[in-house]
Amino acid sequence: MINDDTSPGDHDTLRGWHRWALSALIGVFSLGLLAIWLVPGDAPGAQNRDPLDFPTLSPEAMVDKATYQEIDVALRDRVGAQVGVSAALGEVSVHLLGRSPTAGVLVGGDRQPFYTEDLTRPCRETGASMDAVKAGLVADYTAMDAAGKYVLFMVAPDKSSIRRSEVDAISPGLLRCSDFVRGQFETWESEAQLPLITLWNPVAELDQQPGGAYMRNDTHWNTAGSLAMSHALMERLVADGQAPAGLLNDLEDPVISDGIAFTGDLNMLMGVTDIDQRTTASFLRPDVITDAEMTVGPTGTDQFHFTSTSTTSALVPGKTLILGDSFLLKQIPSQLGNFFEDVTMADHQEYGQAGQFDRVIVERVQRFSGTEDWPPLTTTLW
Repeated sequence: MINDDTSPGDHDTLRGWHRWALSALIGVFSLGLLAIWLVPGDAPGAQNRDPLDFPTLSPEAMVDKATYQEIDVALRDRVGAQVGVSAALGEVSVHLLGRSPTAGVLVGGDRQPFYTEDLTRPCRETGASMDAVKAGLVADYTAMDAAGKYVLFMVAPDKSSIRRSEVDAISPGLLRCSDFVRGQFETWESEAQLPLITLWNPVAELDQQPGGAYMRNDTHWNTAGSLAMSHALMERLVADGQAPAGLLNDLEDPVISDGIAFTGDLNMLMGVTDIDQRTTASFLRPDVITDAEMTVGPTGTDQFHFTSTSTTSALVPGKTLILGDSFLLKQIPSQLGNFFEDVTMADHQEYGQAGQFDRVIVERVQRFSGTEDWPPLTTTLW
């Protein structure tokens, strides 16, 4: 039996609709692919870096497949949509599942993030390598002291080292390498062969107080935690005869700034955009007049320079250089800028100018306190 309910014209119409629908689907899909270039977002900025450069084109480069690979990478670096995608994945992973979407961050049982490098980087150290680190610090101290210059080394603890209960709850033994490095420095401090201050104990005490000593979603200490460094440094300078005892009286009542909204570096690594508050501290010294300026160090990084005069308040005399990392530069300039006659605070890579100063203080955070992490001060005397 033949079904003749439809005519040839009907089949042609149906096929026409199919072709139209398929073309429309392809068009929508194509527009969707093109639309990702219209989605706002700054991927390099979200990762705190410059955009990847396009390669320089030349006849030789045009026949090299690496050129086109570099073009592809540079193009993808400018797709703003990846910022939104990363944020969405981070939100779901961290807030819904309680897991970090990146190997660079470890999320604790209370969903507090920790920097994985705190745990892994110290594992490159051995007894022999730490002996070499100590020998380098002793050599720097000996040479600078012989040149009539004061030297002091300081170690700022990692957040994971202080809030170890949260890390141990993830898996016991994660801090094994970190503890080894800590033990070396605390032993050296107790031996008193080096001008060395370790800050684990005072920072741990501050972390037990309301607000703690670290920012929850960031690797850095907060204002309260950083004050441990300021107090320990100034007390040591007084004890070593480098500063008048009277200046300690002005370290009693810090003035805390209003909070500034920011996204913590650990949240940024996970693609999470939660907003936290960052504050700084300062100390009022009414009769101290301080000129502050941003200068550029020998290697091209920004550094803080403060010069102060006073009528009655004590000041650390001479020229002082304080070298360190972000633990120093994010908090200490506002706290101690008006306690020195002349002080420069700079990134540790600006150590080349150390020979020009009367005293040099070097701070390193715990995870960056091992092999090749300390600036070679001896070389600045050559």
